[in-house]
Amino acid sequence: MTKLLTMLALLSYASTCIRLLCYRRGLANYRIHISLVAWLLIVFTGTCALEILLGIGHPSFGQAGIAFTLCLLVYRAQGNVANIVRGIQ
Repeated sequence: MTKLLTMLALLSYASTCIRLLCYRRGLANYRIHISLVAWLLIVFTGTCALEILLGIGHPSFGQAGIAFTLCLLVYRAQGNVANIVRGIQ
C-alpha cells in the first residue's frame, strides 16, 4: 500500500508541475498575483516530486490524496491557476 501511495503522489506532483509549466496564456489577462501563485505551485509540486524520487519524502494517505486532488483541479482548469482560484465556470 505504501508503494501505491508513493507512486500516486509522485505522479500527481510531477504531472501537476509539468501541466503548470506548459500553460500558455493566450488572450488571458496577465495578473502578477496569479502568476506568483502559479510559480509557487510549480516550485512546491516540483520539490515534492523530487523529494519522493530521491527517497527523502514518504507521503501519507492524506498527502497523496491532496496531491491527487490538486492534480485533478489543475487539469480540469487546463493549467489556468486563475480558474482554480476563482472557480471554474
